[in-house]
Amino acid sequence: MDKIQNPYYHLNVNSFCATEVYVNDVLVDEWTGEKTGGNERNMVMAPINHVLLQSGKYKVVGKMAPKHGEQLLTEENSYLGIDLFVADADNIKETRVSFGPKIESPWNGLSSNIRYPHFEIATEIEVELPFVLDGWQNSVNLKDIPEKELFNEVYTYYWKIKEVLEQHDFNKYLEMSAEKRNLQEQAFYFSEDRKKDFLEGGVQLFSQKLPVEELSRENVKMEIMGDGKLVRLMRKDGSQALQFKSPDLEEQSNVELEVKLHMRSRQNGLTII
Repeated sequence: MDKIQNPYYHLNVNSFCATEVYVNDVLVDEWTGEKTGGNERNMVMAPINHVLLQSGKYKVVGKMAPKHGEQLLTEENSYLGIDLFVADADNIKETRVSFGPKIESPWNGLSSNIRYPHFEIATEIEVELPFVLDGWQNSVNLKDIPEKELFNEVYTYYWKIKEVLEQHDFNKYLEMSAEKRNLQEQAFYFSEDRKKDFLEGGVQLFSQKLPVEELSRENVKMEIMGDGKLVRLMRKDGSQALQFKSPDLEEQSNVELEVKLHMRSRQNGLTII
C-alpha cells in the first residue's frame, strides 16, 4: 500500500449489546443506557485520529455489557465486532483499506451456554501520523487527586459550562473548548471550509435557545480514562451530563454534548480537551 499523506484512522463498530470501545484508554464509541433496551444497532464509524495524538502502538478494547433490562450476555442476543480501517482524509470512500484484523466476540457458533455479565475483546494497532498533537500526554494524573476532591472540581466546572449553555453564549463556549477544537482541527486535517461549517453548525444550535437539562450531583457519576489523564461526568442513565432539551421528543432526542476534561497543571485547573 502506498503511503497515505493524511491518514484518517477509524473503526467500524457493529454491536448488538451495550458497548464501549476504547483506544489509547479513551472512549471513542459508546452505546449504553436506556436507549439500548430492546433495540439493535447497525454498524457505525468511529474516527480515532483525535485520541491517537501521534504515531505508535495503541490498544483497542471493546467492552460488552447486557442491554438495558437484560442481566447477561448470551450467544443469542449479544455480539460485538470491530473492523479497523485507514483512508486518505480527502477521499475516504475510495481509499479506505483495512489495517488490521477484525476483532469480535468469540462465541458465535461455539457454545449455546455462554452467559456473561460482561466481556472484553482487544487488539493492538500501530499507526503512522504526520503530526504530534498537544493533547493530554503530559497532563496531571487525576488518580493522584482524592476522589471526592476531584469530583467537586469536575462538577463545579461542568456547572460553569452549563451556565454558558443556558446563556446560549456560543462565543464563550468556543473559548472554553478551544483546546478540543484545535486538537480536532489538526487531527482531522480540517480545511478552512470545514472549520467554517463547524462554526456555522454551532451558531445554529445555540441560536435555537433550547433550555438545558438540570444537572444534579445525585444523577451523575465520574469516569476517569486516558490512563488517568481525562475525566468526565455521565448521567446514571448512560447519557451525557450536559444536554439541550429537545423541542419535541417525539421527533428528536435531546442534544447531548460530549465533554472531557484534563488538567495541564494543578495550578491552572481543569479545561475541556
